[in-house]
Amino acid sequence: MLLRQFRLTVHDGKAEEFEPIFRDHILPLLKRQDGLVWVAAGKPWQGDPNTFCMTMPWRDLDAIKAFAGDNWIEARIEPEERHLIAATSLEQFELLGTVGP
Repeated sequence: MLLRQFRLTVHDGKAEEFEPIFRDHILPLLKRQDGLVWVAAGKPWQGDPNTFCMTMPWRDLDAIKAFAGDNWIEARIEPEERHLIAATSLEQFELLGTVGP
């Protein structure tokens, strides 16, 4: 199982515009993907008000490629969010284990 950690920063003053897209479009899109085990998304609590994140365990690399395409090593950015995003980072890890329900 692979764990993807995704962070993005929106342009100053765009967090309120981005949040409903993140919550109401991007998360449902992800939840429909075969091979995605679950997704947890976060918005700023303290610190930079423009930074959002997601943690996604995937069944395997083939599932990630089916979602992200051949350029799976880079973040998949949807057209409706592209103009809001200033920067992204994406890392893949081998899942060592989980704790919780």
